[in-house]
Amino acid sequence: MLGLCTLIVLLDGFDVQAAAFSGPALAVAWQLERSAMGPVYAAGLAGMAVGALLLGPLGDRYGRRPALLLSVLAFGGCTLLTAWAQNFEQLLAMRFVTGLGLGGALPNTTALISEYAPRRHRNLCVAVTFLGIPLGGIVGGLLASWLLPRYGWPSVYLVGGLAPLALLPLLWRMLPESVSFLVSKGATAQADDILRRIDPAAAALVKPAETAATASHFPVRVLFEPGYAGDTLKLWATFFTNLIAVYFLISWIPTLIVEAGFELRYATWATVALNLGGAAGPLLLARLTTLWGTRRVLPATLLLAALSVIITGRVSQSLPLLLVLVFCCGFFSFGAQISLNTLAAHIYPTRARSTGVGWALGIGRIGSILGPLVGGLLLQMKLGLANYFLVFSTLLFAAAASAFVVRRHQPPDSSKTRAG
Repeated sequence: MLGLCTLIVLLDGFDVQAAAFSGPALAVAWQLERSAMGPVYAAGLAGMAVGALLLGPLGDRYGRRPALLLSVLAFGGCTLLTAWAQNFEQLLAMRFVTGLGLGGALPNTTALISEYAPRRHRNLCVAVTFLGIPLGGIVGGLLASWLLPRYGWPSVYLVGGLAPLALLPLLWRMLPESVSFLVSKGATAQADDILRRIDPAAAALVKPAETAATASHFPVRVLFEPGYAGDTLKLWATFFTNLIAVYFLISWIPTLIVEAGFELRYATWATVALNLGGAAGPLLLARLTTLWGTRRVLPATLLLAALSVIITGRVSQSLPLLLVLVFCCGFFSFGAQISLNTLAAHIYPTRARSTGVGWALGIGRIGSILGPLVGGLLLQMKLGLANYFLVFSTLLFAAAASAFVVRRHQPPDSSKTRAG
């Protein structure tokens, strides 16, 4: 199951960044200003925000499995259709609809992994799964550097659409429903069947107190019940500010590398460096979170992300140094985001876990829409690389502050602490 969920997130990561991969080539083919691609990047993120808000609760109401299958079908099919876009308006529409499916995949994947993983390995399992996002960026960047000179911008969408559609039959056959979800809905026979396949001696994974919630309970209300409301707002603020910065980096790094005077081929190198950092960061941070908890690790990571972004904007002459700093931006900002996803799954109970993660991601996606748009506006104003990056570093400082004041932080694993 871990492998299947990682594949879903990898393909999600590829399709999220497809517009950034193809953006410079598409701008040349359609004779657009580079800054005109901002609305295209934002349209996909707007769709992701709506998808997370709608399909997150769908996972809590009808199950993680059907919500995930629907999400993969939606983003795979719509990415494929984007290859036949004939004008800017069609491209905008297709990116928005693709985003609906992309936005629904992450909260339900997070909930499913969190409910199957043992507590002592939960951080690592979520981190491994979400490695799919930067790995999708790495694979996409490398494929795009080969595809674009030979077949043009539509080839990126053809590959990005066919791959998830080809995965659907395997998901239909092998992806299980969450045992915790089934027990919370009273479907104990189905839950027992899954448990027997995993381990004939296993017992139910959900505490009796958690199964007492009624099936008709509207899960969004749980986010504002006493004990959850304050953390919900603080969590949303952290998601909002961090994802603005993350999607500024994802959307504009290739273009800004060209803007700094480097050749177009180096733009894909920067994308790969960003995503390599994003792949390495979560693994180390998962270990540190297990040892020290999210209260120490998460704010510190966001502070380091802010400093990395500031320094990146001030180094534009040396390509090797620039790539190292872009790697650091990905390491800390992507790593922090995956820690945030884990924290969101920790804060909320089973009956509202997909909703809690989905709404946090949805609010974050609303913020992330501003990343590409503000990036395009700054590019039009020609303020220079240092100021572009300085603007977004301030948001990461704000994210660190809001993360620190969350009350229900994930504590250190006491068994690991004693062993150390």
